[in-house]
Amino acid sequence: MRALAASFRPYGWAPSTDEIARLAGLDPVEVLRFDGNVPPDPLPSARPGVIAQRLASVNEYPHGGYGPLVPAIARYAGVEPENVVLGAGADDLIFLVARAFAGPGDEVAIEPTPTYPLLAIAAGVAGAGIGDSAPALTFCCRPNNPSGDLPDLPAARPLAVDEAYFEYARDSAAGLLDDEVVVIRTFSKAFGLAGARIGYALASADVAAELRARQHPAPVSTLSAELALAVLADLPDVAPGLDERERVAAALRALGLEPLPSWTNFLFVPVEGARDLAARLLARGLAVRPFDDGIRLSVRDRADDDVLLDTLARELDRPSPVDAAGGRRARVVRATAETRIRVRLALDGAGRVSVATGAG
Repeated sequence: MRALAASFRPYGWAPSTDEIARLAGLDPVEVLRFDGNVPPDPLPSARPGVIAQRLASVNEYPHGGYGPLVPAIARYAGVEPENVVLGAGADDLIFLVARAFAGPGDEVAIEPTPTYPLLAIAAGVAGAGIGDSAPALTFCCRPNNPSGDLPDLPAARPLAVDEAYFEYARDSAAGLLDDEVVVIRTFSKAFGLAGARIGYALASADVAAELRARQHPAPVSTLSAELALAVLADLPDVAPGLDERERVAAALRALGLEPLPSWTNFLFVPVEGARDLAARLLARGLAVRPFDDGIRLSVRDRADDDVLLDTLARELDRPSPVDAAGGRRARVVRATAETRIRVRLALDGAGRVSVATGAG
């Protein structure tokens, strides 16, 4: 087995929801995850019922490809079907691009830094080193994770741009496919299909053909493809999430914190003792992503975000920036093939009842 570089570090997963629940003494449904940068709920079109027909033929391979999905992605992205490469999430495609362009003895440049760690991991697995003297490939995360900013595109070519948060920023390098640019996107973020593991790359026709030739057959499941097709027919409205992001940012500033400007569905909050603060939040069933110089938190919905804000205020010994966020709370989720019912109860709240059916 070929040895990896001494500096190589594999991807580090956060604790599972069940682990956090045991740590906090909660039912797993009461754990709130602010560390995955995904919506609090799937889109209505992604309910399990949409894959019932595919389940009837799950014993079969997707002979001939994925039917209408590739053309649907092409229409959404404003390209031709021959420009589209499917993958098992953006991560799968990042690895595919790294091994297609780089190998042992090559350098891969990564801009900006710090950034999504899987870019360096993919380069390392391909056998390449990290450097910018004569890179065989340059990776760019745009908008960037974990900072949330929108950096300028590097001039280096070939260039692979991770656009996992494209739907929030609406700024893309997809118009540069014929200039040695590959764009990588995912259905995990705005589309709410992180568990389905499906994404796509956009590239010039010849580069896309080369990438497909280096994949294993049928890289995504037919069930995931059916979910992706459903959400493309019912596009997410990210505007409420962006409004909520700004509300949360204002509340954090009221706590004396300074979240960085964001083009995404998350906020990076510089804070001293960030890892200790994250551990204390985890003990209360609230998962954020810790870094040495701050925490990154996903924006969920108002009720969930207020729980985090109120808990942050108590941990920092500051007045809460939200009304009636504390007190006794419980939540229950019931999911079937056709419905998903979530009940959140605040016994010490204001007595409001909010019902959202998802039916428009």
